[in-house]
Amino acid sequence: MYTDPTNRIAAGLGNYVETVARCLGEEALTTDYEANEDLAIAIIMVASRLPTITDRPLLLSWDEVNGWALRIQINDNGETIALSYLGGDVLPEAGDVRQFLEDAALGNHPGSISPPGFRHPNDQDNLERRLSHFG
Repeated sequence: MYTDPTNRIAAGLGNYVETVARCLGEEALTTDYEANEDLAIAIIMVASRLPTITDRPLLLSWDEVNGWALRIQINDNGETIALSYLGGDVLPEAGDVRQFLEDAALGNHPGSISPPGFRHPNDQDNLERRLSHFG
């Protein structure tokens, strides 16, 4: 994990990701996040697999533009591809993220295949304030 100490969203992002991971319980295998001058991102590796693709690792990713996405690892180099986006809000409740994953693991195809584009990186909006509630 790398965080730029001058980036005010780093601590809140870490706490938000850990809140989601706690809500996922044993589903959350590892968490990681990075907040730098380019883009704030997070990754949670999960235990679940998709019913149609059981041989590939599944993960949840978050970024400050599109919020949460369900991704699958496509090769042994760790490259991933987004399968769907949760949508609704760039910072949804942890329970909404858990439900998104549960629905996917059941084969229900939740979310949208189109990235929602909630905001641009480093927008001067209320993301920092919202993340500070997790600090």
